[in-house]
Amino acid sequence: MARYGALAAFILSGVAQIITPNLAAESRPLPGFAVVELFTSEGCSSCPPADEALSQLAQEAARQRLPIYALEWHVDYWDYLGWKDPWDSHLATERQYAYSRALPSSVYTPQAVINGYLVPNYAGDLRELEADTKAAAAQPYQAAVSIIARQISSTSIQVSVTAAEVPRGSELLVAEVEGDLTARPDAGENAGRALVHSNVVRAAKIVPASTTEVALDVPPAARGAVRRIVVLLQNASTLRILAAAQTEVAADAKLSGRVMDPAGRPVSDVLIRACSSKLCVPGATGGDGYFELHGLLPGFYEMDFNSPAAAARVQYLRKPDGVVITKTVWRGRND
Repeated sequence: MARYGALAAFILSGVAQIITPNLAAESRPLPGFAVVELFTSEGCSSCPPADEALSQLAQEAARQRLPIYALEWHVDYWDYLGWKDPWDSHLATERQYAYSRALPSSVYTPQAVINGYLVPNYAGDLRELEADTKAAAAQPYQAAVSIIARQISSTSIQVSVTAAEVPRGSELLVAEVEGDLTARPDAGENAGRALVHSNVVRAAKIVPASTTEVALDVPPAARGAVRRIVVLLQNASTLRILAAAQTEVAADAKLSGRVMDPAGRPVSDVLIRACSSKLCVPGATGGDGYFELHGLLPGFYEMDFNSPAAAARVQYLRKPDGVVITKTVWRGRND
């Protein structure tokens, strides 16, 4: 299943437990970044050490605030062995095969690909994984990408992307990653083994590099899971990664209220926009004059009400922490 036999898997599983990552051994900051993509499966007996190595690498990078991003892709081609990986996707399998054509490389698990071009000999060797990650992050980068992610609903995340110095032939991969996922297979090669995952890709979409807003459909989050969004700017042909960014998903901050006329009667069909320097969130009142705006990020907002009523007023019923309304503008429909 893996490229290595049982002896190597046994030895390297011990390595993953005793080696502590030392990503910042040098005092100077990393000039670049590193994206570590692990192709793995709960149906693979050689994969748990690699899952653990990736988890340790990511935890140390987060603790030291290093530009290192981890994606754990669960392939679906080992499901026939008796255990269906609950986190698998055919997209993960397709991405691994795309790498095999672009690099070129064989397809096996566990397999790590760093920045789209560097393949460690064994993904379960934490020492080697760390060394290759540092080598990739030592390369300065030219392009840049920044993101803001907000949860619109339990199955939808809106991602705002800003990219700079984007080369021709580039595309964006937008992925939702979840941590603290657990399983205990009752069949297959890992039957009876407690498995823990920290960076599982649950949803992903590839869009043109010029895209600035991405609506990502995601499955409902696992209980207690931590959600993050990772965006990769990559060469569409070689899959070499040119820039990367990661952020946690902002909770669905809801601003609600009611629009009424001077007599206190609800006003329906009022068009509303809440705009900050980063985003505008639209909405409208229903028949009872009530409105809800979802997905607001902390910041300063100008409220714009476009109402058919000659005069109206708004009563805010719920305003999330960190949202400050600096100005309220009332407009008639002919303005």
